[in-house]
Amino acid sequence: MIADKIICFSLGLSEEDIEKGRASFYELNKETLPMEVISITKTMLSSKVGVVLDSMTDDLVLTDAVRQQGITLSPSPYKYRVVIVLASECEQVLQIMRSFKAVLPDPQNIIFAVVTQTALTWTFEEYIGHLGNEHEYMKTRK
Repeated sequence: MIADKIICFSLGLSEEDIEKGRASFYELNKETLPMEVISITKTMLSSKVGVVLDSMTDDLVLTDAVRQQGITLSPSPYKYRVVIVLASECEQVLQIMRSFKAVLPDPQNIIFAVVTQTALTWTFEEYIGHLGNEHEYMKTRK
């Protein structure tokens, strides 16, 4: 059940980055829900966020078909590092942001977002493009 786990989709983070963020999160939140971080694959970029979430089993492990699609993307070809969070409480999202920013280099260039009703209807590529545009706008509006 989704309320029993925190799900994060990541793009541009290495496995080492993900492990550092996860360790930081659990160090600060010892009695919290389990967190699963899923690297966005090339195939997932063209999939709708809602479809990928629907393809997950009740225990929130991606089905074999989704896990085996594509290859985990490397951090290098992407301008931004992105973490998209599905959590039942706002405080959980803030804790994830704090945890990853505390241990990763150049934290101001990590984009954090939540899964919204609108995001469910977009592909990951569309959503990440939108988030990148917002990020650039916020950087230049000063």
